[in-house]
Amino acid sequence: MITDLLFDRTACPDLEKSMDVYSLRQKTLANNIANAMTPGYKAQKVEFEEEYRKSLNKNKIKGDLTDDKHISLGRKPINKVYPQVVLREDPINDTGLNNVDIDREMAEMAENSLRYEMSTKLILKRFNNIKSAIRGR
Repeated sequence: MITDLLFDRTACPDLEKSMDVYSLRQKTLANNIANAMTPGYKAQKVEFEEEYRKSLNKNKIKGDLTDDKHISLGRKPINKVYPQVVLREDPINDTGLNNVDIDREMAEMAENSLRYEMSTKLILKRFNNIKSAIRGR
């Protein structure tokens, strides 16, 4: 289909995935901040970028699955890389309640917001380019 040609073979799926990751990360950071004074709470983080980099590494072999029951081989396809929420293994902070560092969480939240906004602008630009191409400009 034409939509596959326009969207599946472009940066759109990567930008969509990044926006999903940034959204999940924002929720996780907000949850950490909300529980900053909860005794025994363990801060969480979203892991994604390392697995994503591995899936992009052209030096590693990539196996193609011909059946869902087959075992995957080599690097994962990009569409099979998903974010995971895991516990941070940081030591307990100065409050003695838990391992949530408010300053760190706020800084990460600001950075994450900027990344989300950048992805939004990039995908908007991509759609505007497609719209211009359709109009013939």
